[in-house]
Amino acid sequence: MKLIYITEQLYLHGGAEKTLTQKLNYWADTYNYEVLLITSEQKNNKPCYPLSEKVNHIDLNINYAAGSYFSWKNLNKISTHYKLLKNEIEKFNPDAIFLISLSWVRFILPIIGKNYKIYNEYHTSYFGFYMGYKKSSFLGKIKFKLKQFFIERVENYYTNIIFLNESELKHYKRKNGVVISNFFDPIDNELEVTKKNQIISLGRLSFQKGYDMLIDAWAKIDSKITDWTLLIYGNGDDKTQLLNLISSYNFKNTVEIRDAISNVNPILAESKFYVMSSRFETFPMVLLEALSHGLPVVSFDCPTGPRSIVKEHEDGVLIKPNDISELADKILSLIKNEKLVKEMSNKAKENIYRFNPKIVMKRFDDLITLNNN
Repeated sequence: MKLIYITEQLYLHGGAEKTLTQKLNYWADTYNYEVLLITSEQKNNKPCYPLSEKVNHIDLNINYAAGSYFSWKNLNKISTHYKLLKNEIEKFNPDAIFLISLSWVRFILPIIGKNYKIYNEYHTSYFGFYMGYKKSSFLGKIKFKLKQFFIERVENYYTNIIFLNESELKHYKRKNGVVISNFFDPIDNELEVTKKNQIISLGRLSFQKGYDMLIDAWAKIDSKITDWTLLIYGNGDDKTQLLNLISSYNFKNTVEIRDAISNVNPILAESKFYVMSSRFETFPMVLLEALSHGLPVVSFDCPTGPRSIVKEHEDGVLIKPNDISELADKILSLIKNEKLVKEMSNKAKENIYRFNPKIVMKRFDDLITLNNN
C-alpha cells in the first residue's frame, strides 16, 4: 500500500503534529507501507517529534507570506504550490491521500486527486470556529456562512471526511463522514519514579487552552495546600500575559511555565494528576498521554473533546465549562484524597486501552482497504 499525507509543517509542538507523526511511523514501521509526507512550510526545520527513517518527506518550500492566501504576495506561490503538489502525487501514484490542513489545498485536492482515494482529517473543533463567528461583523458572518457552504460542497467529492469524535460528525452532518479517534503511544518501559506533589498541564499558550482560568483556580486553593507545584508546558503568544498573571498573585506554592518538550513521558510519570482548562478542544492528545501514564484527569467538559476520552468518576472528573470555582474545588479534592487518585490511576490504565494503536490503525486500514476494493 502507498500512502501520502499532506500538511503544512511538522516542526511545531502540538497535538495534530504528534498524532500525524504517530500515524506516519505506524504505517511505515508496523504495516511496512510506503509512506510519503508532503509539507509546504517546513522552513528547513527538523520534525519536532521523531520521524521513522522509512517515511519519505518532501517539503515543497512554498512558505506563504502572512495574511490571505490570495494576497498579491501569495498568488504566484499558489500556482507553484499547485504544480509541485500535483507532480509529487502523480509521481508517487498512491492508494490513498490524507489531508490534514485548513489551507486552500482542501479546495483543490479533489481536482488534483480525482484519480485517487482522498481523505480529509478534521483536527480542529467546530466550536472554535463558532466562537470566531459570534464575534464577527455582519459582513464577516455572511462570508463565514458562504465559506462553510462552499466547503461542504467540495467535501462531497472526498472519499471520506474523518472526524475524531461523534460530536463533530453530528455537527457537520457529512454523508461521507466517519469517526476514527487518535491513539496513544504505548509505554514500552514504564518509568519507575517517585511521584511528586505535582500537577501538570501541556499545550500551546493560547486563549483556547484557558491557562488564565487554571491560574485563577490555583489562586483559590493556594492558601489551603502546602508544597504543591503546578507545571504548565507550552509555547505561545500568551506567555507574557500568563507570567504577569502568576506574578500578580504572589503564590506560596509553585506555579511554573516551561517551554514545550517533545518527550513528556518523564514529567508525566512523576506527576500526580493532569488538569485541562481548555475553552474548546477536538480530541486532546495530551489526555491520552496522561491516562496512559495512569494520571487521573480534571478537565472542563468543554466542546467537544474531553468527554470522548475521560470516563467520568472512573479515571477523571469533568467540570462545567469555564467554572473556575468548581475547577479549584475538584483540584483540591484530588490533592486531599490520595486513595481516590490511586483508584482513578488504576482505572486510567485500563480504560485507555480502547485508544490502543492496534485498534485505531486497524480502523484506518479497513477503511482504505474497503474503498480500494
